[in-house]
Amino acid sequence: MLFRGGIGAKKGWRALPETEASIDAVVALTAGNPDKALVLSYVGQLVADGFAVWDILENGEIEVRFNSGEMFVLAETTILRLV
Repeated sequence: MLFRGGIGAKKGWRALPETEASIDAVVALTAGNPDKALVLSYVGQLVADGFAVWDILENGEIEVRFNSGEMFVLAETTILRLV
């Protein structure tokens, strides 16, 4: 189980708080890529609305877990569905 806003149970996972500031911080990682910024802002809004939780992994990728059970990894150039 991950703890929101802190270090999770799995080593190397950092939970992000579900705030506008965290959305802006993640979108800022996409400087120079407006398409990626748009996708991350939409996913961030789902997180802010409570439909999902996202975490930054050690390698910089973002894992998104939706309340319905789906899990995605948002990598540099791809989106991978895990579950």
